[in-house]
Amino acid sequence: MAKRTKIHKVIGAKEMIGNSLKEKRISMGYSIADAADLTDFSKSTIINIEKGIATNLDYYIAYAQALNFKLDQLFDIQVEYKPRFELPENKKNRIFLSRKIKVLFNEEDFFSNNVSVNDIITRLEEKKEVKRSKKLSTDVSRILLNWVEDGTIYIVEKIGRNNIYSKVES
Repeated sequence: MAKRTKIHKVIGAKEMIGNSLKEKRISMGYSIADAADLTDFSKSTIINIEKGIATNLDYYIAYAQALNFKLDQLFDIQVEYKPRFELPENKKNRIFLSRKIKVLFNEEDFFSNNVSVNDIITRLEEKKEVKRSKKLSTDVSRILLNWVEDGTIYIVEKIGRNNIYSKVES
């Protein structure tokens, strides 16, 4: 079953944007009625935007366009940039491993030749970056299959249960 998406609010962000639009409108000498005429929104929609309670981002952008308010200025607000939640340890480890494989891909051009999961693990062991385990083999395989889905690499051939991978040439 898919996760239900919760509505996430950045506390105060819409209010700051709405207030900036209000200040811009006032500095231009426009009334709420003038703003409504410029946007073809109702006066109550203009008030809701300026209070930061309008829910649709398109309203804020259309209002900014009507006031010739550049979006980079409009969205120049102070918000805390960080993930809402920490990743679980197993996902952090997968990302760490993925980055190590990405170095083989980008800096060593390791995937220009056909490679297997075992070849990748052997190379990472040579660099003293991993210790071989069954779980490591599974994790590397999952990463590579994700890269296949992304179109970064492709499966050249399948030998038993083992895939042989190569870089997609652009």
